[in-house]
Amino acid sequence: MKMAQVMKMVAYTAGALYVLLGLAILFTNLFPSYLPTQFKILMGIVLFLYGMFRLVSITLNRRKKNEEIEEEE
Repeated sequence: MKMAQVMKMVAYTAGALYVLLGLAILFTNLFPSYLPTQFKILMGIVLFLYGMFRLVSITLNRRKKNEEIEEEE
């Protein structure tokens, strides 16, 4: 397995973990109960959106590289 493939898998895994952690914070009691509900909601949304941003940016960069490779051939 090439190093680029390993890094791609790590990037996708990290993005998915951020999305899942954001959803877990939003819909479970993962945060302690003494923290304000608004903080819990804000953290969940921020982590979810950051994970989605990572996944989308990785996918777009991968498509761009594939298009560049096809143009060179």
